[in-house]
Amino acid sequence: MNRIVRVLAGLSLALILLAAAGCTKLQARDHLNKGVQSYKNARYEEAIEHFKTAVSLDPGLLNARIYLATAYAQQYVPGAETPENKRYADQAIEEYKKVLAVDPGNVNSVKGIAYLYLQEKRFDDAKQYYNKAVQIDPNDPESYYSVAFIDWTEAYKFRQEERNKLGMRAID
Repeated sequence: MNRIVRVLAGLSLALILLAAAGCTKLQARDHLNKGVQSYKNARYEEAIEHFKTAVSLDPGLLNARIYLATAYAQQYVPGAETPENKRYADQAIEEYKKVLAVDPGNVNSVKGIAYLYLQEKRFDDAKQYYNKAVQIDPNDPESYYSVAFIDWTEAYKFRQEERNKLGMRAID
């Protein structure tokens, strides 16, 4: 009899834990949906909070993490050299990398990182990620274009420096 009671108690506990886990996943999806609505309405800070909550409730919910990274990236303003702005880019990159740790073939995360590095003028890092995007999706012309743009930018900068050394005027 004692053994039966222990087995039933164990089964009851397992059912309660399973139900709680299911409830947590539903709450995570609810926050994901609320975050998407906030994002669509350009309420990015509110969206970020919903996505963060969704990720904390269900760390395996990759869509929430991708949206979180995208919302951080949306807050980033290229060329604005403030610590807060830099933090948005860093947070977006960190979230995209967490997605890639689980799904290395997630081309949107790879391209998201590449784009942010490009905007920060971290050309070597950007080129590395755009090349990864080419490996994942060799039919996407955008990644090839971005690599070519980086190469042209670096060559143009070098050319202008050499022209300046020779006393030649800059070309616009």
